[in-house]
Amino acid sequence: MISRDDQIQSLSNSLGVRAERGRRFAELTSLRVGGSIDWVITPDTEAKAAAIVWEMDRAEIAWRPLGSGSNVLADDGEHHYVILSLKELKAEPQFDGDVVSVSAGYSLPRLCIDAARQGLAGIEGLGGIPGTVGGALWMNAGAYGHEIGTVTETVRVAREGHVVEVPGNSVEWNYRHTSFREGELLLGATLRLKRDDVEKIQARMEDAKQRRLASQPHGSRSAGCFFKNPPASAIGTGKIIDDLGMKGARRGSALVSPVHANFIVTEGEDASAADAIALAEEIRERVKREQGIELEYEVELWRANEPAKSEAKGSTEEKEA
Repeated sequence: MISRDDQIQSLSNSLGVRAERGRRFAELTSLRVGGSIDWVITPDTEAKAAAIVWEMDRAEIAWRPLGSGSNVLADDGEHHYVILSLKELKAEPQFDGDVVSVSAGYSLPRLCIDAARQGLAGIEGLGGIPGTVGGALWMNAGAYGHEIGTVTETVRVAREGHVVEVPGNSVEWNYRHTSFREGELLLGATLRLKRDDVEKIQARMEDAKQRRLASQPHGSRSAGCFFKNPPASAIGTGKIIDDLGMKGARRGSALVSPVHANFIVTEGEDASAADAIALAEEIRERVKREQGIELEYEVELWRANEPAKSEAKGSTEEKEA
């Protein structure tokens, strides 16, 4: 019987997709923590990405998609599934009038700059969000009055080995959450933007940039806002944590940012995910105990002993149905 590793190597070779071993999440995420990864597979076209995940699903090989890793906290364990890296799906965006087509691996800040130069508005508030277009679509990224879901005309997804377009209005775009299902691979999108003066767009981008620099840790190793804002509270999560006196709190290599209390940052070459997770759980426990609020993670927490998204796909679909 062919081994799982031989299957992965064979599939990668047959489809012309790069496959690597010996990588760690600490190399691939913005927090610079996390354990070992069995395989990293990196397709360079949307078609190859759709084909490889279909073949892995058929072979019952578990996988997870990863863009720039700017919203992921993977624990320190051994992660026995394939990471499908989308970082090479970054062909230049195609502009046609007010519409732009862009692949999932393209930089979101770069896309905002490109659109501004074309005199297209609607995403300039997203310019300071690190990460890729695919990640922004998955979580309906938003900032400063803009959300990507409001301008998404179609989304390209992988279905049975092919790239399929689904209408943007068929997707539920909620606060930092969408109706995309676990195990579904987003490959790209078309966005419909609005014409505006280039200088006005760039001025709004600069304003958002300055506000972000003044209120968020710059140059630190973080995964952005760690928790969502509570829906029933008029106070943001950062203020809630700050009011508890936890700004600057440290657990080993992880600390609550002194600049913004909804950011957990890591420090040092030997930083561990365990420290970040312990600090996050302490924050959640205190907020629950003292404020009666159940904080929900905005970062994606990946644990080595939990099934990868593709493994949980069937049960997730049944539950959502």
